[in-house]
Amino acid sequence: MRSYEFRLANSKEEVAAALTLRRQVFVEEQRMFALSDADEYDPESIYINAWKNDSLLMGTVRCYPDQQDRSVWWGGRLAVHENYRLRGIGVYLIEAAVSEMQRRSVRRFLAQVQQQNVKLFEKLGWSKVGEQFISYGQPHQLMEANLHVFDASNRKQRQFIGR
Repeated sequence: MRSYEFRLANSKEEVAAALTLRRQVFVEEQRMFALSDADEYDPESIYINAWKNDSLLMGTVRCYPDQQDRSVWWGGRLAVHENYRLRGIGVYLIEAAVSEMQRRSVRRFLAQVQQQNVKLFEKLGWSKVGEQFISYGQPHQLMEANLHVFDASNRKQRQFIGR
């Protein structure tokens, strides 16, 4: 992972790249949306991007504050370019999002996770909240990150550059 960097999007171009990748994954590949996956949460969102050699966007995830309770944040629209799947990019993005939420001292961090990804999130310390539901025609599970546990396992710590 030496040539990979995970950081907050800090320019209009980096946000645009994240939105383009999301469109490829959620509109073109998964067909969850007809024309666009953009929604009312995008304007307040932060985007954490995974770059290869500082020029190729491999993945992205967005995070945004809850509209009713600003101490609660949501993660979503985790997208990894098809050429970089099964390489841990999604795991790194999830970990970077959790780290950013810890840095911001949020009270809760939630995500609506596609059912096929629930076990991965559980392995990363997330817990199910409530029952499975259908969103955009796909089974999803509401999940919550454990923001208050330090991971001292032997896993190699990823460096998140985003400040």
